[in-house]
Amino acid sequence: MPIMTTSLPKINYKEVKRWYLEMTREPVDLKPVLPDHTQIRLFKGDCKEYRILNKLVGGDLGWVDRQLMCDEDLSLIISHPKVKIHVLYTADEQAGFAELDSRTEDEVHMEYFGLTPKARGKGLGKAFLYWAITEAWKSKPRKLLLNTCEIDDPKALPMYLKAGFQIVEERFEKQAIIV
Repeated sequence: MPIMTTSLPKINYKEVKRWYLEMTREPVDLKPVLPDHTQIRLFKGDCKEYRILNKLVGGDLGWVDRQLMCDEDLSLIISHPKVKIHVLYTADEQAGFAELDSRTEDEVHMEYFGLTPKARGKGLGKAFLYWAITEAWKSKPRKLLLNTCEIDDPKALPMYLKAGFQIVEERFEKQAIIV
């Protein structure tokens, strides 16, 4: 009987500029108004379904960390009660997600935030970001953190800054790239 093997993707690394941002006060002027045809639901899937969602949203932007993570490690994250993955739907189709991780005391980390390529450029990003920020502050953290890098959507960093995040660190890091 032949032995079945799973081929792992080939990985290269690229030096990218990464910005670390934080928000230390709950914004009072954000108005998260999502269009009527949208819904937000909590993700309740397994590792395979999460990877599909993650790739759907960030595959074209180089989101590979969760694609490369073993199931055991990924499951510990996505099933943790202090990790909430909010999926944006338009007309019953996944349009994006925001992953809010509050496992660190007094902090919420927006580990992932993004829209599918099909949903980008339609005014959903700002409204969904404002919704996610509002949701994150419901737990009364001391600060909300996120990071982005130069291979992410070019509109991401300006949108985060406009929403009230401040850059606290910039550095160059090696980013895994699936080839």
